[in-house]
Amino acid sequence: MNDPDAYKIIIVGAGPTGLSTALHLARRLPSLTKEILILEAAEHPRPKLCGGGVTFHGEEQLHRLGLQIDVPAFTINRLLFRLGGLDFTVPFPHAMRIIERRLFDAAIAEAVTAVGLKVHSNEKLLDMQPVPGGMQLQTNRGHYRAQIVVGADGANSMVRRRLHITGQPGVARLLRVLTPIVPEENEGWQAQTAVFDFSCIQHGIQGYSWDFPCLIEGKPFMNRGMFDSRVTPEQPRGNLKQVFFAQLANQHVNLEHVQLEGHPVRWFHPQATFARPHVLLAGDAAGVDPLFAEGISYGMEYGAIVARQIEDAFARNDFRFQNYKAMLQKDRLGRLLKRRAFIARHLFSYHWPQMVAFIWRLATVAPLKIQHAFGSFLGLLPPYRTAV
Repeated sequence: MNDPDAYKIIIVGAGPTGLSTALHLARRLPSLTKEILILEAAEHPRPKLCGGGVTFHGEEQLHRLGLQIDVPAFTINRLLFRLGGLDFTVPFPHAMRIIERRLFDAAIAEAVTAVGLKVHSNEKLLDMQPVPGGMQLQTNRGHYRAQIVVGADGANSMVRRRLHITGQPGVARLLRVLTPIVPEENEGWQAQTAVFDFSCIQHGIQGYSWDFPCLIEGKPFMNRGMFDSRVTPEQPRGNLKQVFFAQLANQHVNLEHVQLEGHPVRWFHPQATFARPHVLLAGDAAGVDPLFAEGISYGMEYGAIVARQIEDAFARNDFRFQNYKAMLQKDRLGRLLKRRAFIARHLFSYHWPQMVAFIWRLATVAPLKIQHAFGSFLGLLPPYRTAV
């Protein structure tokens, strides 16, 4: 491929999913480093609506890539799970860190360019069509040809749309505000606690709300949000904005002084379409966690799987990607996503599931080991044997 606008691999999207895919490919197929292009519609550091939580899954992926992403972060040492008036707290040192997403992504992008991978910023995909031996891409800056395209461009993926993948369930809603706090007066900050509150399900919201202490430009804030998965669309729909605002009012948040942000999240569905000939979907474009909407950590894990699939495709000279779905679902990532989808469907099927409330009551009085097992089962904490 001597044409300067032709590449072996084009990755659309330079978030954690696309960037980790590129880094894994550079390790697995170093001879192709110069023939990989990453297209990013914005420019790093760019704003990104996100809870900002990096769990042990994400830390594992960073370690495997040899990355030390040293950006300002707030360390979480306790996870608090709430359902109505029922709370239980799981202490775990360094359970997760809350990062400022724009800086986190920019740091990974720097690592990508440092190994010789090419990123085109401010270049938006406009169209994509199949051609013999690959795909033809049109952006706002030019035309490209690729043997393989990786769609890592989020829930509103243009790659996905140009593949005409429609009619499948899976788009959730997410709202967030950032509120400045006085650390000495904030219990969550003082106790280094991340709150996961599922009380909103009694109001028809199929999700949870979160309160994560964080640093924004070095200043203390609380990252507050609410996620509505809509994983059981047949159930009556709650008013997400109304329920979220009511909760913020109960927390004495002045709604006139905060900026409300919203974003879609595509959740994982086992029967979804994840690939077409010469094209793979990853991260939000394929589907992420429908229980917590955890995207950063799982997005990076997608990158490792996609890189293995591409390496196999070149080895066999077969770019149909017919076994990508099976490979994805057999991987730890796929198994955990299916588990969380199963839990989400059952947890959010009723406004106040009695069985879940019963489990919550048991958890409030259970030994720490059992509480930790709960967090581990949900994939928020590593297995109990690694706890310290």
